[in-house]
Amino acid sequence: MVPVARSYGIWRDWMMRRASDGRLSCILWDSIALKTFQVPIYAAIIAANGASGIGLFYGILGATVMMLVLGRPYGAFLNFVRGMFGLPAGGERPMSLSER
Repeated sequence: MVPVARSYGIWRDWMMRRASDGRLSCILWDSIALKTFQVPIYAAIIAANGASGIGLFYGILGATVMMLVLGRPYGAFLNFVRGMFGLPAGGERPMSLSER
């Protein structure tokens, strides 16, 4: 996650702009954001390490299910961390030390 964290934060913020204020909408869009960003990266990593065929398929399927379930809790955690640094939820400002 460390090498792609900034990129994911930007991606998530872009995706979350589509969410309404409702809880279900936030859960849905957070899960979609995590799945559409992380699953292709995960697939490339396990393919590069030798997974192929049915093993690759099950790996991608498992990652997809995990990302759908963990998307909103991870998004809420990101908002919590932003709050610790005095930044608004949803990434209206980039999280950067150079802006302080």
